[in-house]
Amino acid sequence: MFRPVRTTALGLAVLMLGACGHHGSNGDDATSASVEMPAADLPAGPPSLAAPPPARDPDADASEQAQSARIAATTDAENALSVAQAAREAAAEAEQQQQGNAVAGSAPTTPAPQQ
Repeated sequence: MFRPVRTTALGLAVLMLGACGHHGSNGDDATSASVEMPAADLPAGPPSLAAPPPARDPDADASEQAQSARIAATTDAENALSVAQAAREAAAEAEQQQQGNAVAGSAPTTPAPQQ
């Protein structure tokens, strides 16, 4: 009973293997995309690697450096102004506290009665 099933499965496998690699039409022409080339015949690298890198413009480099230096100097100046402003505010607050302590210190203070 299993013999016809095995024979049929074996026959189908042989037919499928026999059909591998065959084209249904002969109209396919070989193109550069479908033809394999031996590795020895391949170019060393893509054409873009063979080209020299673009020349750098020294004026543009100097301009970028000057722009970076100007930005750094501006940032440093802004930071210095912020620190100076914070120092002035702290000094003014300390002076107000000293004046408040001097006024409070001149008035006689009496201890609160204990109950």
